[in-house]
Amino acid sequence: MARLSNSILKGLKGSMGGVVFYEVDGVTLTRSKPGKRTKTQKKRRAHSPRNQRSMGKFAMVQAYIKSLKDAIAFGFQNEAAGPSRPYHACASYTLLHCFSSEGENYFIDPALIKVSLGPLCPPEDAYALATEEGLLFAWKDNSGVSSAKPDDLAFVVLHNAESKAVRFERLGSRRNSEQFIFEKRIIGTGDQWHAYLAFSQLTRDKKKESFLIQFTWV
Repeated sequence: MARLSNSILKGLKGSMGGVVFYEVDGVTLTRSKPGKRTKTQKKRRAHSPRNQRSMGKFAMVQAYIKSLKDAIAFGFQNEAAGPSRPYHACASYTLLHCFSSEGENYFIDPALIKVSLGPLCPPEDAYALATEEGLLFAWKDNSGVSSAKPDDLAFVVLHNAESKAVRFERLGSRRNSEQFIFEKRIIGTGDQWHAYLAFSQLTRDKKKESFLIQFTWV
């Protein structure tokens, strides 16, 4: 992938020779066309055990994170670069780091999933607890440690892997408040949720998030 600096070709879309032109956020980019393969090569590659396993994992990733796309758009926004969007960055991370296996069977492990990436300092002693009011997230305030600030805001995500239901709060309570509650009327009763906590910090005109800690609540 390359960024086009020639103003005459700016905005061009399509292909020319061995080059493909496309646009992302108003910027014209180029990439090389993939080399041609014979029918035998295509068939051999499609049916190779390694490729079938890779295609199977990719399909599992797409199905798993699809319902999380709105939360991912916030949590992975710092990972957007050129044609790569936050969703692509999350899909790539999930494919590489979030699978576990039992014998020959493999599956996405919710405890390895990340809904945010970034440089902020993590909270201390974080946990989730079901209460009469709802789901309580709590942590120890560590403002002043590394990049942590008192007014960092909690980014909280709940995900039901079976029903694909998602609940999240982009700008929750402050780091120094040491807790955030998802009310029972929002999350319902009897549902099983995987819970994720991060913080965001206002930097200039953009939100800068960091995945800080993860845990599973069922």
